[in-house]
Amino acid sequence: MAQNITATGTPGPNHVETYTIFPTNKYNRPPPPPSIPLHGLDTMAPPIHILNHRFYHSPQPGVTPSIIDKLKSSLAEALELYAPISGTVRSDDNGDVYIATDTENIQGTPFLVEMRDVPFAGDTEDLSPRTVVLLPPGSSTLAVKVTQFLCGTIAVAASINHQVTDLRGFLDFLELWAQIARGEAIAVTQIPQDWSHTPGRFFSGLTGKSIVPIPPPGFAVLPVPATGALAALLAPSKVTRWKFTKSAVEQLKTDFSPSVSSEAHKSGLWISSGDALAALLWGVITRARENAHVSRLEGRSTVESQTETLMMAADGRGRSPQGKMLYFGNFNPLFYTIASRSDLLSLTYESASRVALEIRNALNLQISPEAIADKISFYEDPKNAKPPGRITWSGDVIMTNWCRFDLQCPKLDFGWGKPFSATAGAGGVYPPGYVMMTQEKDSGDIFILLTVEQQGAERMVADPLLNRYASLIARG
Repeated sequence: MAQNITATGTPGPNHVETYTIFPTNKYNRPPPPPSIPLHGLDTMAPPIHILNHRFYHSPQPGVTPSIIDKLKSSLAEALELYAPISGTVRSDDNGDVYIATDTENIQGTPFLVEMRDVPFAGDTEDLSPRTVVLLPPGSSTLAVKVTQFLCGTIAVAASINHQVTDLRGFLDFLELWAQIARGEAIAVTQIPQDWSHTPGRFFSGLTGKSIVPIPPPGFAVLPVPATGALAALLAPSKVTRWKFTKSAVEQLKTDFSPSVSSEAHKSGLWISSGDALAALLWGVITRARENAHVSRLEGRSTVESQTETLMMAADGRGRSPQGKMLYFGNFNPLFYTIASRSDLLSLTYESASRVALEIRNALNLQISPEAIADKISFYEDPKNAKPPGRITWSGDVIMTNWCRFDLQCPKLDFGWGKPFSATAGAGGVYPPGYVMMTQEKDSGDIFILLTVEQQGAERMVADPLLNRYASLIARG
């Protein structure tokens, strides 16, 4: 059901209405457990949220009530089919975090509708249904905002608690919502039947082999739970956004690949376009920090190490020995790379190639089915998991690569065409040394969000190797 609980502002342009959407009872699905414990892969980050902004051409001048009603009613059906999204993230007296799905914790999904009397001029932060960095305790798992512009453009922005799921799980839900809105039949077999956050069930026979699971590279177990974020993550940062054309990425991969005469090439070693991009951006941040004399705070490598570290997320679903995983939760086992600081500071292709090969090697070793199974065992071992909050990880640079996901695909069509644009939100606060990559599938162009400490911003923008391949499109 959908209930209009508040209406803020005054009727007319820039009027915002707020609804609360509850799940339907149309499909007679079995209820989820009243409490779904979260896994260590879910809680290794604080309760931030994933944003997804999609922009559509309107099928007709002005949004009629029927269009809004269709979005609300189809969302209510999708919430029934993905029952945990209607729940609320809670923690018990021991600090264990779980999704509460009992009646008391089904508080409904906020659904905002705004009419603007100006034409669409690009993504902005105020299109989001919520703009906080950390979700307060008791927040709804999902929030949605629909904005209609004078020109007819419709923005559909959604925010989900990242502790509940990762981007793949979020997109599965958004695609289902759009499928219902289009009036298509739903294949219930393609929706998870088991809502437990137990990724080890997809790696049966591989997990639990280690008698004492040791920390994976880049991870550690603290003697007592951490009381806050590492100092390096809290330093003020500057955000820039860049565009790499498809041809520029192709050239980058060619330039950073091992030369024909190198031992790496003779040994059959290779790199992907993603490896080349990661190597370039890792070097850009390292050079900006070094040239601006950025202080090395807690969580950064030491000067004496002569190395820098990279922590990067990789979706583990395609690496299950059982094949396709119908899993709703976080399944991004981070992999950790160490590279020579001198290679990262260098502007030569040879140095960048060595960095890219280090990234490829780390990914191959740490994202194998066996390595993922060991990481799951490490997270689940009571010696590490109890009390919660003792597992920690760090890296000089943190990267998220969303290029494999099509944020504008036809599956996200609500019935009036696929999105003509999609983003991970605008504005926002990010830690320094953070990179997010997204790709526009139609053109092949890649868009980068890139951050560094404030004192390194000018050095980063002026980096000659970065400017050789990318164009700056925005800076904060």
